[in-house]
Amino acid sequence: MGKRISILIGIVVLAAAFCQLLLPGIISGNLANRIKEAARAENVTANVRAMPGFMLLAGQMDNLDVVVDNAWLGDIQVSRLTLHGKNLQVDYSALDSRDGSAIQSAYNLELTGVITQQALQDMLVKKMEKVDNLHVQMDTDKISATGQVKLLGRMADITLEGKVLPENGGLYFHMTRLDIRNAVLGQAVLGNFFGDILIFDLYNSPIRAEIDDVQQQAGQVTIKAVRKEGNSLQ
Repeated sequence: MGKRISILIGIVVLAAAFCQLLLPGIISGNLANRIKEAARAENVTANVRAMPGFMLLAGQMDNLDVVVDNAWLGDIQVSRLTLHGKNLQVDYSALDSRDGSAIQSAYNLELTGVITQQALQDMLVKKMEKVDNLHVQMDTDKISATGQVKLLGRMADITLEGKVLPENGGLYFHMTRLDIRNAVLGQAVLGNFFGDILIFDLYNSPIRAEIDDVQQQAGQVTIKAVRKEGNSLQ
């Protein structure tokens, strides 16, 4: 009887050691691989922690830290994406979903992304198909671009200005000025001719959060989105 009890205690100790020392690393590695595949990312590192460790098997985490390099968020590539969360309930099967269900709830969740000038230009080239030779310049106070468009059978030079704005879970390029110049019309000054262009929509992504801050800098834009105080998916 004493030998059986000793064996049982040994099994319990080994299981506890596995859950606290080895399981977090296994879950972190699997999570990183799933995120890398879902986000078409270049590199992903993930670190998860829970006490007791076996709660990770049910998707319950005390802390979650993820760093993603060159990931796709909607139609744009984000050069650096970081995710920090506390007291989370994660659905491992929903990491490639588009309904925000990957993280069911979180006491605190912060998502930060960096979009470079080149990434914004590449996206606008695809979205503004009728504009040729589009070149984007990103400064602290505005985003400007130049290009050419065919108008009345002639090529016209265009200059546009705009800024990045959040609205209803999405991030948009909002055009504030558009100048068109050609030999026939001379110069025409228009407003938001192309309409607001969606960059990405967090309401149509694996993780739902509200955009809290947008910092436009020379050559890049930094976006922070948050969920706080136990806010659930709804």
